[in-house]
Amino acid sequence: MTGEMMIRVGIVTDGEPSLHTIEGGLTVVRNQLIGKDFHWQQTREAVLPGKIEILDGIASDGVRLINTLPLEKYLEIVVGSEMNPSAPSEFLKTHAILSRSWAIGKILRCHQEGSAGKTEKDNLHIGWDDTADHNGFHVCADDHCQRYQGITDISPQGQAAIRETAGIILTDSLGEPVDARFSKCCGGHTELFSTCWQDVTPPGLTARPDPWCDLSAMDSKQRGDLLSVILKDYDRGHDLDFHTWEESVDKRFIANRLRELFNIEIGERAEQLFPLATGPSGRHHLLRIIGDKAEATIGKELHIRRVLSKSHLKSSAFSVLDEGDIFHLKGRGWGHGVGLCQIGAARMALTHNHTEILRYYFPDAQLSPLPAPLTIQ
Repeated sequence: MTGEMMIRVGIVTDGEPSLHTIEGGLTVVRNQLIGKDFHWQQTREAVLPGKIEILDGIASDGVRLINTLPLEKYLEIVVGSEMNPSAPSEFLKTHAILSRSWAIGKILRCHQEGSAGKTEKDNLHIGWDDTADHNGFHVCADDHCQRYQGITDISPQGQAAIRETAGIILTDSLGEPVDARFSKCCGGHTELFSTCWQDVTPPGLTARPDPWCDLSAMDSKQRGDLLSVILKDYDRGHDLDFHTWEESVDKRFIANRLRELFNIEIGERAEQLFPLATGPSGRHHLLRIIGDKAEATIGKELHIRRVLSKSHLKSSAFSVLDEGDIFHLKGRGWGHGVGLCQIGAARMALTHNHTEILRYYFPDAQLSPLPAPLTIQ
């Protein structure tokens, strides 16, 4: 049967789902949880199209609802949820193609083996959670996959971007949809997939310098004006510039965090931090932590960020200065840094079109029409 490609989206709620149906067959989820475990975590009301399935119990990833809807409607919501609708139109087109490519890849390669991994032995903990780890649905609605926060985030600009790029995806040298990752700010260089997830190099993804996300040449008003038309309100509320940042972390906090997250004991406090493996962007993916009684080795990128912050450090690209009871971290970027840098791409869009932007961040990929068999449901 020919029809629209459908996608199943897992929704996390703050407690039991609070739902009601409104005109047009739409479902209002009063307590969708967004930014789960990040510093911008909050509960929002989401108006969702399509079919809603309430799960019997809670999935291992906290999902309580599954929303099934046409892929292109899902993309309209994603583009509006990820970025401000006032962002440059060429950036919105870029994101439309990027999100379509990634979502189709998730549908086709859903639940692939080896997508998550963990190594635990003595005081060694290396692990990652990838976007193919979900069971019973294709993608989740939060930063773990792509933000999906309801039809109130749909804008005419986002709909136009979806419409004007309809049927176009990024493909690799084998003609397959690219696993098109993106993060908020790479910090001057994009990162390798293997720094964050499996020890592989997916076709179409590469690491390369990115001068576009460095906004330091702008004055504060120019920088603020640019970010205000790109970022969502809760993203803007924490920092003005994500290219460089500084944080201080208490040495006792690190020891407690290792105990809390991974049941690893190093004593009362951390004494030294030693990066053991670092990717081309400067993001560490193996970190030795020497305590006053024992030591531990942590990886990959996200777990390092979790150990050094109450939620997640902005990135694992940092240098360390020992200041007695604290480590002072000087870092770059926000997020994993793989694939497209959203702030860099948005700045590029002021002077470049979406084809040029995608060619810059994905030089080993090409724009291709959606293969006809993929339109069959």
